[in-house]
Amino acid sequence: MCRMKQEPSPKPDIGGRAEIETLVNTFYQRVRSDDMLNFIFESVAQTNWQTHLPKMYAFWETVLFRSGGYTGSPLAVHAKLAPLTAMGREQFDRWLLLFQGTVDDLFAGENAEHIKNCAADMAKVIHSRIN
Repeated sequence: MCRMKQEPSPKPDIGGRAEIETLVNTFYQRVRSDDMLNFIFESVAQTNWQTHLPKMYAFWETVLFRSGGYTGSPLAVHAKLAPLTAMGREQFDRWLLLFQGTVDDLFAGENAEHIKNCAADMAKVIHSRIN
């Protein structure tokens, strides 16, 4: 009897809060291991991960589904850090590369593409306004 080889199931799309949390947690694990970005988050911003991660869940859920309840100004936060360390094109490109790579590793679909495009737009705007 011939058995057909079963194709692996495709990656899921980002469907809600659970996937947002997986994305954010995986992304920031990568940031914390990154030679260029770790310093900004750990030494300069002195990020409190217990408060930062839930804010990022709410932020990306608001971006993608308009339901996360995020309030705040990412531009203002980055503007405060800009005088303290290099936050040029190289840093924003690395951030975007890690973010988009994390999305691609975990998800596929319309929402995954949309969140990558939103991240690219955000990186471009924040970089241009603080530099």
